[in-house]
Amino acid sequence: MAEHVKKSRPMRPAPAWATRHNIVELSLSPHVMGLSIRDQLAERLHRYCWAFDERNPELLSECFTAEAIWEGRVMGETEVGPHRGRDAVMNYLTTFWQYQRDQRRHVITNLIVESLDAEQATCIAYLLLLGSKHASTQLETSGFYKVDYRREGATWRISRLTAGFDSPYWKQEVEDMEPWVKELFGITRHEPATADE
Repeated sequence: MAEHVKKSRPMRPAPAWATRHNIVELSLSPHVMGLSIRDQLAERLHRYCWAFDERNPELLSECFTAEAIWEGRVMGETEVGPHRGRDAVMNYLTTFWQYQRDQRRHVITNLIVESLDAEQATCIAYLLLLGSKHASTQLETSGFYKVDYRREGATWRISRLTAGFDSPYWKQEVEDMEPWVKELFGITRHEPATADE
């Protein structure tokens, strides 16, 4: 009787499949000539999303200033980070790729400009985070981004990105996580809401 060997299921879709199949080729030099400042700010945030989803570390790094900060808040209960400096931000964001077994899609909507001068700007936008695996797509979480920008020459880059999530983008309760999992997600503080809130 032949033994049946269980084969691991291939990821369907494999993360960054569009880049791997040369369908999407993201440029490090965005064509922003003629775009309004608002559109340049939106372009930078969109490039951050594309770079993360297509697992392009060079383009992702290009989105941030050298002193950039990335931080998250989950339902007002859990703090993620802050991760300070481009290298720390990049380490935090790209470490996920070896554990993330789905194709992520960051969908940005309702972008508004809260402040703007010649050198700095702040925008907020809604976020829908989709994940596809096993040939199926689902909503992972929703929320918002608050993004501070700084102009460097003719280029706007992200100086601080605050991600607000309406639900966790992890699968277990924080109280049940092993320390290495908390570290992976960058969880630095957790205070669950009480019934009175």
